[in-house]
Amino acid sequence: MKLLKNIFVVIAIIAGLYAIFALSPSTEIGFGFFALSFGLLAILWTVNAYRDLSPNSSLRNYTAMFLVSLVFILLHSIWSTLIILFNFKGFLNYINYLFISAAYVAFVFAAYNILKIGKEFGFREQAKEIKKALKPKKSR
Repeated sequence: MKLLKNIFVVIAIIAGLYAIFALSPSTEIGFGFFALSFGLLAILWTVNAYRDLSPNSSLRNYTAMFLVSLVFILLHSIWSTLIILFNFKGFLNYINYLFISAAYVAFVFAAYNILKIGKEFGFREQAKEIKKALKPKKSR
C-alpha cells in the first residue's frame, strides 16, 4: 500500500512539474512558479512543526526564525517572478534585495538559536570523555 502511495506521489509531482512548465509563458517564469510551489510547501511544513513544538521551547524559537527566513525567501521568489512577468525596472528591482537581505538577517538569528540549542543539548564534553574512555581499549 505504501509503495502505491509513493508511486502516486511521484506521478503527481511529475504531472505538476509538467503543468507548471507547459502553462508558463517562459522557462524563467516556470522556474519561478516551481520555486514558489516548493517555498509554500516548506512554509506549510514549518508551520505544522511550529504548532507541534512546546511553547517557549528553544526549538520552537528556532523554528519561528527559520519560518521568518522562509517567508522572506518566498517574498523574494514572488517578487523575482513579478519582475519577469511585468518587466519591472528601476527602484522596483531593489525591493528584491530588501527581501533577500531580510532573509539572511533572519537566518543569522536562526543560526544563533541553533548555537544556543547546541549548547543546551550538546554533548561535546560527554563525547570527549567517551573518546578518552575508548582510547585505552583500542590500544589493547
